[in-house]
Amino acid sequence: MTSARGFDRLVNFSDAVVAIAISLLILPVVDAVTDTMDETGVDFFAENGSRLIAFVVSFVVIAKFWLVHHSIFEKVASYTHAILIANFVWLISIVFIPLPTEMLGEHGVDDAFVRFVYCGSLFVTSASIVFLDWLIRRSPQTWRDPAGPGPGLEAGLMTSVMFLLATVIAVTVPAVGLWALLLVWLGDPLGRRLERERHRV
Repeated sequence: MTSARGFDRLVNFSDAVVAIAISLLILPVVDAVTDTMDETGVDFFAENGSRLIAFVVSFVVIAKFWLVHHSIFEKVASYTHAILIANFVWLISIVFIPLPTEMLGEHGVDDAFVRFVYCGSLFVTSASIVFLDWLIRRSPQTWRDPAGPGPGLEAGLMTSVMFLLATVIAVTVPAVGLWALLLVWLGDPLGRRLERERHRV
């Protein structure tokens, strides 16, 4: 069992890493401003539309991942070595997201490899936080509430499945492209429905 101070440091460190990663998303946009000093503001937004859209989408996605991570760690009071390692795997995937975001902003959505790297990185982040949640559920000594960490893994699992499906569609169906990521919003309601069905049986 770890100390309360050690657990607080883990959570605070994780929050700081996510904050840095989400802040890095805007830096390429800021750099683009200095490269277009002779252009009007309208020209800047016209030329950097894809970069700005990529920034907004990735900001929302990372914010959503942080909310899930925050919700999970609100229900625990300690951690194991396995949870620590799994949390670092999740953090690595979060820190990586600004890279495919910039690739997307620079090359646009027409490059299949860029779509693969972008969507695939989001799938890895989703899958890693599901694995982290699973580890916590298998470690009752870390729970804040003896009753357990709450609802099951169905919502997270279905969200990861939707990310994987979106990756496949985004790469293989260029006409759909990154619009396939809209499938991810089905993950949570589908997962909750599966959970209700499981408890009903």
